[in-house]
Amino acid sequence: MSFSSNIRFLRKQRNLSQEELAEMVGYKSFTTIQKWETGDSEPNMGVLRQLADIFHISISELVETDIEKRALGRPLPSNIMVPAGRQIPILGTICAGNGIHCEENFEGYFLVDRSIKADYCLQVKGDSMIDANIYDGDVAFLKKDFDFIDGEIYAVCYGAEESASLKKLYKVDNKMMLQPCNADYTAAFIDVDDVLIVGECIGTYHAR
Repeated sequence: MSFSSNIRFLRKQRNLSQEELAEMVGYKSFTTIQKWETGDSEPNMGVLRQLADIFHISISELVETDIEKRALGRPLPSNIMVPAGRQIPILGTICAGNGIHCEENFEGYFLVDRSIKADYCLQVKGDSMIDANIYDGDVAFLKKDFDFIDGEIYAVCYGAEESASLKKLYKVDNKMMLQPCNADYTAAFIDVDDVLIVGECIGTYHAR
């Protein structure tokens, strides 16, 4: 019964109605969701993958883990609550480590409260920002328009392959200092002209 209880718990945790969840996975009626939650049917692998992406968990967790029991054992670690509201695009994967290829590739939508003034979000990969309470697998909410302030956290693309990274930024003469929030990493100094600031990080959602 793990899947049926998990899908019901996750849907309610996100304040989604059965109709809203059905629409998100391409069904015209809520009855399919209702059957999942009562254990009368289960989705195919393609739909399971969609659901795992929507709730930012693995397929194995969705069908095998007692998610509600696990959640009750610890406080919610997110600094932004994510009830029903509006959908913002998920654009690629951002690296909170040493950088990965940066492309604004479309990966779906993430449901956020309307009070969250983010234009889009990116999934964090790596542990270089853990002292800022940003962890591997988190979702970083980004705002495209901002006034640059030294010491704030931004998503940047830099280097020959336009690597993406989430770091604190400081302008130092004609360089941009990319400062990790993890003592195991060192700051990088990049020419200002070689750094593209993708957006300002205005908050995160912890997926675990």
